[in-house]
Amino acid sequence: MQRGPKDRLVSLLSGLAIAVLLGTLLGLPFWLLGLFRVIRVSGYWRAVGYMRRGRVLIVANHPSLVETFLIPLVFWPWAMFRLRMFPWSLPDKNLFKGFTPEHHEWLRCIRVGRDDTLESRKLNWSAMRRVMEHFERQQCFVAHLEGGRTSKQPDHVSVGQNRMGRIKNGQVLKAAWKKGAWIMPLHVSMTNEMSQGLPGFGESLRRLLLSPKCRPVRLEFRRPYKIAGQKFDEEAEKRRLELAILTPEVPA
Repeated sequence: MQRGPKDRLVSLLSGLAIAVLLGTLLGLPFWLLGLFRVIRVSGYWRAVGYMRRGRVLIVANHPSLVETFLIPLVFWPWAMFRLRMFPWSLPDKNLFKGFTPEHHEWLRCIRVGRDDTLESRKLNWSAMRRVMEHFERQQCFVAHLEGGRTSKQPDHVSVGQNRMGRIKNGQVLKAAWKKGAWIMPLHVSMTNEMSQGLPGFGESLRRLLLSPKCRPVRLEFRRPYKIAGQKFDEEAEKRRLELAILTPEVPA
């Protein structure tokens, strides 16, 4: 049965309320972790300034699953007053198994596929269309692109001690190019004890809270840029982004 405008409005308002409540419940302990230097953030005010304006795509390397949840919390409590600063995420379709599309909306997630199947291609086409619609509304996103795991992969790129897998798919970069969105590279670094074994969210959080050897987790927001030009070169833009994520900034 198709829902009417009133039902959609009620669903939207309930989703916003849940997003604000969830952000507050998670934001408070995140700031305590930051206060005790368990999580360290550099480039913070730069990131806040761009997110306030909207239409930003934050792209990070991917040591574990915990940073998927940490990054949006960087912008609490500002996101409670300007919802565009509560960025949408682009998780793998397998991350929230059993969740309905309505649940994903509440969590401000748009699912994408990581494998080369017809189902994933259809899902990704729909997801990129929605990403561009949200960019039109000045919304912001966090993405971990396929292949960008920080692990011992045969196909990788490195800058000094920083290392990540080569990015395999850059369609969201094309969406950002079409809508004139800012791309903000983010480098996430963790201790060997924290990232060993590519832990999931629960295990990463347990290590972070209980093991001093797993601290700190560092989030380094690099200088944002826009993709210019009349033609989009996906391979060139993927390589440019990899280097932007991995290259430490020289202090002014």
